Amino acid sequence: KRGYVTAGKWTPEAVIEHPEAVRQLHREFVRAGSDVCQTFTFYASEDRIDRAHGAGKHGVYPINKAACEIAKEVAKPAGCLVAGGLSQTNCDDRDTARAQFEEQLTVFKEQGVDVMFCEYFERVEEAVWAVEAVKKCMPGTPIC
Repeated sequence: KRGYVTAGKWTPEAVIEHPEAVRQLHREFVRAGSDVCQTFTFYASEDRIDRAHGAGKHGVYPINKAACEIAKEVAKPAGCLVAGGLSQTNCDDRDTARAQFEEQLTVFKEQGVDVMFCEYFERVEEAVWAVEAVKKCMPGTPIC
């Protein structure tokens, strides 16, 4: 947690408010032998950051963009891949969830991440919607 946790267990706004701390954490993962740097974007969907103690003041796009830039800055010189992390939305209907996924995916596509992680979904339906959104927005991108 390193003293930066304000939004609960996950603090995506740290990529904007404390970028050097996030950068250093990526460096430590690379030095420890990681082949992939995952963007610090868990909990960075619209509905999640709006509920996260002011994290929403930065917005989905800026948080996801900063997370991608930091991960790429550390990963690429080390020969590592960059994985975008698609955050759950907590939406109950497919159209709303997919719209939020597509908002997040816009940044990952622009930033050219190597692979997309769709993880920690509480409902199978939402995991399926996430994978569908990646296939639509980023065809050919590996999905984990």
